[in-house]
Amino acid sequence: MTRMNASLRALAGAAACALLAAAAPAQAKGGAFRAVGGVFGPVQGGQQLIASDLVVNLTGIQSFDGAGDPGNTLLTVDALAGATVDAISWNVTLSTVGESWLSEATILIVNDAGDGVVFSPGFGDDFSGSGTYADSASLVALGLAFPVGADGKLYFEFFEDFDDNVGAVDATYTAGNVTFGGIGVAAVPEPGTYGLMALGLLGVVAAARRRRAS
Repeated sequence: MTRMNASLRALAGAAACALLAAAAPAQAKGGAFRAVGGVFGPVQGGQQLIASDLVVNLTGIQSFDGAGDPGNTLLTVDALAGATVDAISWNVTLSTVGESWLSEATILIVNDAGDGVVFSPGFGDDFSGSGTYADSASLVALGLAFPVGADGKLYFEFFEDFDDNVGAVDATYTAGNVTFGGIGVAAVPEPGTYGLMALGLLGVVAAARRRRAS
């Protein structure tokens, strides 16, 4: 994890692609992305996600300090190696602490090479309190799609774009998740499962023979 922490610290300061949320804290839709060194572009919402989605539960995750701070929350998630991260859907509720703004809670998502995106679910809500944000976007349409690395992992860092409470919690994801379209890891049946499947097939064949004999 030391190498990944170094990669996160190197990238997080320059990487910024924010999802612009509407001003009302109750429910926000739409937004804007930007790549590393790029400019904002509109989000095309309503991306239809397919069955093999990867859902990452953010409930209870806390956002502490600025990008790359060693005290920040890090998360590693299994994904399908070589798959393209091309669609993101989110539905999260944030609550801030003290003077921290909802717009400051930010998430860095990268592969093992450091390629990825950064977004702030509450971007544009420059005030403290609570807010729920839900929408989806096609990273392909925005030119921001990136691959899952050969290690089959996605790496997350939760940080503050501006740190109001140094060394303490600035915001908490009190509910919700982020969903990535089509990069979930399918479960592979264990050897015992294959044996049960074979016994089931044999039972079907035997039943069919009895029916024919009668």
